[in-house]
Amino acid sequence: MLLESFGARVLIESSDDLSEVASGLRDLFARRYIPSFIISEYSGSSYDARIHWDVTSGEFRVNEYSLGDVDEFKISSPPPRPYTCESPYFFVLQVFARQYLKKGYLMFTDAVSFTDGKGDAYLILGYPHGGKSSILTIALANGYSPLTTENTIVRVASGYLEVVGGTDVLVLDPYTLDRYGLDLRVKPDGSTRHGYLIVDLGKRVSKSLFPVKIKSIYVVHCSFSSIGASKKLIKGRKAMKTLWQFATSIIRGIDYYEPYPLYLSDDKLDELQRRYLTKVSAMYEGKFYEIFGSHLDVFNEIVRER
Repeated sequence: MLLESFGARVLIESSDDLSEVASGLRDLFARRYIPSFIISEYSGSSYDARIHWDVTSGEFRVNEYSLGDVDEFKISSPPPRPYTCESPYFFVLQVFARQYLKKGYLMFTDAVSFTDGKGDAYLILGYPHGGKSSILTIALANGYSPLTTENTIVRVASGYLEVVGGTDVLVLDPYTLDRYGLDLRVKPDGSTRHGYLIVDLGKRVSKSLFPVKIKSIYVVHCSFSSIGASKKLIKGRKAMKTLWQFATSIIRGIDYYEPYPLYLSDDKLDELQRRYLTKVSAMYEGKFYEIFGSHLDVFNEIVRER
């Protein structure tokens, strides 16, 4: 079985039946975290990483791994399943994070993006429960096109960043709609165990939109009890520190999964990451903000910026 995502190819092989593994990876849950990917039968072509998967009834474990031109992993795990066996999803995401960087892309986690339809995109970073999904919900309700929903793949172009894709399943708090009197404009595709609504943007957002130039970058800090919006520029060491955290937390294993995540970076990739982010920091000097307030007022401030 071969997984392909933005030019990165991950082979999954086993002496066991992988049909349930494939089924788990085709679940909508996988697309909440792993940027757009396709699954196909392996035809003997080249690959960037290989995972030997012993299908077991126990817990997820990485038994051996080695990193190089082709990364090798040996794991034992049940098939991936939402709520019952989620670690494999985040492990596969981490394996891909290393491949994206090797292919020349940056992946920002805890990052959403949307476009105004006029050729500009906004990249929204935020810590958990900081308001990213609510901002994206408001964008959708106001006729903007959401591009990515959790993990965003970008490419450093000449003088700017461009969104090339990412995850495309939006999980939103329905209270956002009630709190701000919004019409979502689309019918949700389901709900989570905890009552959050699920919107599959993959079948609603045209691939022809990509790539999209990023106009500005925001780190959002929103709450439903806040009023108004205030922002300040992020610059200097704080700009690099902030970008580094959002760009490296997956590959370095800061984003937790059980029993514990791996560290999949190395000196060569750290240096590559540093060079890319140094360019990004310079490109977005004066266009990189931290912003605080209510979700609606923050959204209006973001799109008002010209």
